[in-house]
Amino acid sequence: MKRQDGDIKGRILKLISRKPYGLSIEEISRELKINRATTVKYLAFLEGQGRILVRELGKAKLHYPRTRRVEAWLL
Repeated sequence: MKRQDGDIKGRILKLISRKPYGLSIEEISRELKINRATTVKYLAFLEGQGRILVRELGKAKLHYPRTRRVEAWLL
């Protein structure tokens, strides 16, 4: 894994942790100033690792930090 990959994942996790009410792909990519496709790639990776939770809300997907409090609320 490139250092840049870890940096982007870390930035995404930090942002999501600061905003536990859920963020859309658009909000994350805009806030971090990274391409939407890149954001989707890293969010899928983080979800696969079990580090974030994703909830579909209509056409949008909201991304949350994986904490006990969020899990209890979502699941």
